Amino acid sequence: MVIGKIMRFTLTQMSKRRLPITDGQIDVEGLRGKSVEIIRDKWGIPHIFADHSHDLFFAQGFVQAQDRLWQMEINRRTANGTLSEIFGDIAIETDRTARTFGFARLGKIDWDNASEEVKECIQAYANGVNAFLKHKKSKLPVEFTLIRHRPEVWTPQDCCAFTRVMLWQLSHAWLGELIRAKIVEEVGSEHAAELEISFPDTHPITLPNGIEFNVLDKNGILSGSSGPFLARSQGSNTWVISSERSTSGHTYLCNDMHLSLMLPSIWYETHLIGAGFNISGVSLSGNPLILVGHNQNIAWGSTLAFTDAEDLFIEKMNEEDPTQYEVNDKWVDAEVIEEEIIVKGQEEPHIEKVLITRHGPIISDVIEGTKTRIATNSMALKPSQALQGYFLLNKAANWNQFVEAMQFIDATQLNMSYADVNNNIGYWVTGKVPIRANGHKGNIPVPGWNDSNEWQGEVPFESMPHALNPKQGYIISCNHKIVPDDFPYFLGEVWMNGARAKRFEQILTDKGGKLSVEDFKAMQMDVTCLPGQQFVEFVRDLEIAINDDTEASVALQLLTDWNGVLSTDSIGGAIYEVLRYNIVRDILSCGLSEKLVLEIMGKGFNPVLYHANEFYGHDTYTIMRLLKTPNSWWIQEAGGTKEIIIRNLKKTAIWLSSSCGKKPTGWQWGKLHKIHFPHALGLKKPLDQVFDRGNIPIGGDTDTLCQTAIHADDPYDVNAWAPSHRQIIDMNDLSKSLMIYAPGQSGHLASKHYDDLIPIWYNGEYHPMLWERADIIARAEGRLILKWG
Repeated sequence: MVIGKIMRFTLTQMSKRRLPITDGQIDVEGLRGKSVEIIRDKWGIPHIFADHSHDLFFAQGFVQAQDRLWQMEINRRTANGTLSEIFGDIAIETDRTARTFGFARLGKIDWDNASEEVKECIQAYANGVNAFLKHKKSKLPVEFTLIRHRPEVWTPQDCCAFTRVMLWQLSHAWLGELIRAKIVEEVGSEHAAELEISFPDTHPITLPNGIEFNVLDKNGILSGSSGPFLARSQGSNTWVISSERSTSGHTYLCNDMHLSLMLPSIWYETHLIGAGFNISGVSLSGNPLILVGHNQNIAWGSTLAFTDAEDLFIEKMNEEDPTQYEVNDKWVDAEVIEEEIIVKGQEEPHIEKVLITRHGPIISDVIEGTKTRIATNSMALKPSQALQGYFLLNKAANWNQFVEAMQFIDATQLNMSYADVNNNIGYWVTGKVPIRANGHKGNIPVPGWNDSNEWQGEVPFESMPHALNPKQGYIISCNHKIVPDDFPYFLGEVWMNGARAKRFEQILTDKGGKLSVEDFKAMQMDVTCLPGQQFVEFVRDLEIAINDDTEASVALQLLTDWNGVLSTDSIGGAIYEVLRYNIVRDILSCGLSEKLVLEIMGKGFNPVLYHANEFYGHDTYTIMRLLKTPNSWWIQEAGGTKEIIIRNLKKTAIWLSSSCGKKPTGWQWGKLHKIHFPHALGLKKPLDQVFDRGNIPIGGDTDTLCQTAIHADDPYDVNAWAPSHRQIIDMNDLSKSLMIYAPGQSGHLASKHYDDLIPIWYNGEYHPMLWERADIIARAEGRLILKWG
């Protein structure tokens, strides 16, 4: 503890001498115009003014390097599979996985295929990063000193490779296929079927029956055309509200993206002005443009769509030549790539032999526990034009141009919400989805040695779910079911359970069908747990009595008195969460190995695979369905519904007494459920005391609008994902738009913007997205001129 405090003081003092210049003038080479103006506001957010688009993105690269160079270095090394060069063998599994999936290889292909306008944008960004690196007054963050490393020149391919990591991080179905296959292997298909995900009929779908699938383009313009090093993601909320549905008569777009909390944040907020651009929102450190936000005409948000765009194929390998695999009774040569991974502290590099089949890379040497050679066929691992899509999106002025941009966001499956200054609201699902062979739903690995399971094409872009100005006056997307059962194409069947969407509609009804900005703020912080309320009602109806255990009896009473609100001081909420976790493990353990139980509940395979599988987040309703089915094999194996609940209530009471004290008044959810903002170097103690922040009680769980998810490897802390960002955009007065994320804008330990946004974010507050120049200047804390020279 003392050593940590000394190190924190010492490194903070060192960091003070390395803070970037944010006021004055810096002479740089490579500008197309005479100068660029960068005004940073009181939250450290840069507002960049330039006359040339090249200079605009050049400056974006420059300011990101000023604030986030360490994070950018980690991001590109994760993508390129070179973390082991600086971290040693602790990162070798991450590098092996990155090389196998080929993020760098795909990034190079994307760069080679990019349009000239996108290439110019990315190259300008890279030039800006390098201008910072080579400037004599630039100083590296303290992290580089600690690991004795200097960053190399930034390349456009680094940007593209990291884009591929993010696209892949948003895929999920292939991991669920593996887990489902393991379940079948351990208990058989009949018992495995009882664990299948079902979507509650009473919960909304994004495009329910009765809402029109609007014409793609009424004007005919387009008619001819989630480790220590990676974020985890399994959710997000977005809703768009028409003027008829708001108390102010304005149109609003709200979005809160649920990813890992980390330090620095995955997001970097920027405002780009000039050369036909006026965009404000968040970007990724290591890439140009704005990922989510608004320009002067439209706003957009995103959530994970949960469409199924990947399959696993079992490949028969030639025993005499393991680089060959069978295709229609013939041996075919796999593409063989030998990846050299340099590992710090080792004399010889690790050679990773990557085999690529017609379906994609063989991954069974990377994923522990598989018994066969498995290849993954994923839209996220095919050449992509996603950067072209985001370039067009940043410039889009109306619905038609928004739709045009959506066509290019092809390798990631997102629900993209839309609103514009003309009071239109809309929605489009991006990403290519395969049309599968008859009888194949992509839910388990299938034979790949013949053509019987080959993809038959792709769902046409025009047929992907979309809507423009639906009659109900709002669109809600919380990762729940996208389409009705009679939708003409199979898009998947593993949506999140819809509890968050149901809560949105509940609030809308309670408010008389119209919502205000204050309502939006409250909704983004709402911790009412509908599945919890349903579980409590179910337990009440069972009329359980516990007479032989006072603590368990008290726990039962506190649970049945609970109102379903998962606030930090909730006692009933803590009992519900611990009990639910115990019940899930208890039931699953009757038939499955401990390792598989943890995987089903959300534990990843290795640090780079910490993004959750499709089963995670569905255990609430799956277990409820089983408990209500007395003849279920799982329930019978576990002793019956009442016995399961009583046994686990006793276990829950014992655990809470041990962890939170004997008095039930101390059994509060916030004592168990805390947020953390880990830094990559915090893996090595006592550097966690230097760089990490957090350990703050927070409410909610995976099923609340304010989603604060847990993972099986640490079942109550928020170690999975949470609202990493929140925005509320007023399309009738963009200057009134709001945003917040945590922990802060800067990655420098000594900067006041290192963690200054945590209390604002934690308390459900926001900062204004400054839009007008006068407002920006009024709240400026620094003005930097980049001048050619």
